[in-house]
Amino acid sequence: MSKFTVQRVEKPTEEQIAISADLFYDLMKTDLGAISLSGGDTSLIRLQAKALLRAGALVGEYYEATNADGELVGYTMWMPPGEEMFSTDEQRSLGLTEFMARLSEQGKEYYKTTYMAHFPGFVNSVLGPTGKRDAWWLHMAMVRPDYQRQGVIRALVNLVREKASKNVEILACSTTTDSNVPVYLALGFTQRGTKIMPSPWGDWPVHLFSLNTGAPQ
Repeated sequence: MSKFTVQRVEKPTEEQIAISADLFYDLMKTDLGAISLSGGDTSLIRLQAKALLRAGALVGEYYEATNADGELVGYTMWMPPGEEMFSTDEQRSLGLTEFMARLSEQGKEYYKTTYMAHFPGFVNSVLGPTGKRDAWWLHMAMVRPDYQRQGVIRALVNLVREKASKNVEILACSTTTDSNVPVYLALGFTQRGTKIMPSPWGDWPVHLFSLNTGAPQ
């Protein structure tokens, strides 16, 4: 088993963000959810990831896993209770505005009339109208393929789980990858529901999870 170290990075550099976005692209470039949200233009996936990472670093919490050589092997990006991704002009100016401007008209229409029309309502119907905002929401969880199944994601999630348990807060997330379902279940999350998102680039699933940090592990 490869050795790694996990820690929070309060102010990731642009180089760290770029490396994290590259890992996101490598893992998500064939994911129908990522393809759909980029309007079918996979060259925009890195830009989308950078927007998430910069906005998340501003008001959320970024955690990294590195190996003995200092290489990034995994990371998570969370929004704590009370915060929402892209909820302010300052957050949106860190990459989302550029990303949306570069989306095709079909991509912009899909984001507005399909994704925003279905995803928030699905989450609210399961977690409650303020459930997502009241929880630690896991926006990104990426692990390099050669470090998967070695405890990296568990170690990263446990850093926030321990913090959240002090106030008995909820962890929550969604995944668009079917193979991630058993991963989250093994971490102690409960699968709360699944919704199939229609898309001209191929329908894709949204699996929703939550974890009560007050429950015994």
